Amino acid sequence: EQVALLNKKLLATLDAIVQQSPDPPIVILQGDHGPGSGLWWGDPNYERSVERTDTQERMGILNAYYFPDRDYRRLYEGITPVNTFRVIFNQYFGTALSLLEDRSYFSTWHHPYRLRDVTE
Repeated sequence: EQVALLNKKLLATLDAIVQQSPDPPIVILQGDHGPGSGLWWGDPNYERSVERTDTQERMGILNAYYFPDRDYRRLYEGITPVNTFRVIFNQYFGTALSLLEDRSYFSTWHHPYRLRDVTE
């Protein structure tokens, strides 16, 4: 019931943004990380914690775009938030920003600054 209510409220909010904006809006809806059902929080041993965590699940995010002209050709499979605004600025504001490498990094609660590349 909570998800159903959230979906209803979110869709109504997005519809209102699109319909009531004085200029055609660009809407980005992103999550910062995926679910944590396979996340191993409790082990202070860094290697064991990383090995036990389903990093693919954790790195999967909601990444939804609405472009007023519905031209989504610059978006691509595997885009990460690091390139979201680069694509938008290039497409709508005339910039020529190069795209960065789409990489994902994971760290544990006990070692927040010890990042491991888990892109693959």
